[in-house]
Amino acid sequence: HNPISISFDFVPFGITLYFVLWRDIQVQGKHHSSNSTTTATTTTTTAAAAIAITRMSGGTTTTEEPAAGATAPEDAPASANVGCVGPTADTAGKSSACAGCPNQGACSSGQFNSPEAKAAAQQQTQALKRSLDNVSHVILVLSGKGGVGKSTLSAQLTHTLASQGYAVGLLDVDLCGPSAPRMVLGDAYKTATVTKSASGGWLPVYSSEHPNLACMSISFLLQQHDSAVVWRGPRKNGLIQQFLTEVDWTGETDGLDYLIVDTPPGTSDEHISTVQYLQQAKAVSGAVIVTTPEEVAMADVRKEINFCEKTKIPIMGLVENMGELLFPVSKLQFQSKNKTDKNSDEDVTAQMMAVLKEHCPDLLANTNVKISLFPPSNGGPKAMAEHFKIPYWGILPMDPQLLEACEHGKTFVEMCPDSVAAKALTGFCETITKELKVEEVMQ
Repeated sequence: HNPISISFDFVPFGITLYFVLWRDIQVQGKHHSSNSTTTATTTTTTAAAAIAITRMSGGTTTTEEPAAGATAPEDAPASANVGCVGPTADTAGKSSACAGCPNQGACSSGQFNSPEAKAAAQQQTQALKRSLDNVSHVILVLSGKGGVGKSTLSAQLTHTLASQGYAVGLLDVDLCGPSAPRMVLGDAYKTATVTKSASGGWLPVYSSEHPNLACMSISFLLQQHDSAVVWRGPRKNGLIQQFLTEVDWTGETDGLDYLIVDTPPGTSDEHISTVQYLQQAKAVSGAVIVTTPEEVAMADVRKEINFCEKTKIPIMGLVENMGELLFPVSKLQFQSKNKTDKNSDEDVTAQMMAVLKEHCPDLLANTNVKISLFPPSNGGPKAMAEHFKIPYWGILPMDPQLLEACEHGKTFVEMCPDSVAAKALTGFCETITKELKVEEVMQ
């Protein structure tokens, strides 16, 4: 006789079952065998438990979700689920959005409503605001997929903005795979260390090429750069909180015009913690979404776009990365096809370059080779951007020289200013500086 709410949502190729148990339920069952009878008693003591079992390959489910555009309250714990109602709400710990949240028990018990908890939350918010008080704009670089080039884009946006005279910081919150230090400092990152300021804050590491470019990463805190970071969520959340509240970005530029945040793939703890901490300080200026053109990547990027919509992160633009491969004809290498011995292909680059130089010097000097690396899928990233009504910034082509710049911590737009990729990066930064203006630029 215990009230149980059960709803069934039948969708094409999928069934969603949603169970909400509103009272303690005691279930007794008897198992009979030829030799004995066993009585099993299971007691559920959770005041409100929610279990969602979903198997989807199409259609729309009707499990209880937060409304589109809903965002977590400012007092939501850093590790809270998307759609958190807030620890001080009447339904805290009881809402369907609370299912699986590590804070569910504490919220339902009223732990976050204590005077001590409220004071701690207020102190955290004040620390965030103090730390980012001299940062004009915070930009997140996001993607639901790994390996699409978030770190490459983050680093080169940082380099490009710094080359234009802006004071820029790059915060690497990819704790398990930090790439930013090498892409900003080159080999110098191996000897770079983080020190403390007079106020007790962490001082980021500055680029020797651009003193107005700073970087902060877990890589600077590791005794060995090849050490694996094997941490669970709470420890990751704690370090992200320290990055956002204890790094002193003042430097010689008296703060930052732009802080670029390089995030790990997915919508995991690092994303949720970073977004919620920044939202407490009302510090998120916008996000740049990165994808490659194949459907395998775009399927995950759609989830990231939905994540931004639910958490009210304004999306500044979508970048299609690595959709094309561009490089000059002069960098081509050639092999002869030996039909008799498939394992003895001969390098004939020198001969072919001599022929091109003699007969087609203009082709050799002024032409790029362009290769589409991925087959078009459902209109590609441009169509996806149009569907979600977000700006499509265009293609950042794959360029071997761009890879070289990232490997050595160089500013690509200074290395190859006339390349297609450099012009794309310059265009991205022009959009950023037009939409997110700063009062003055360091000369």
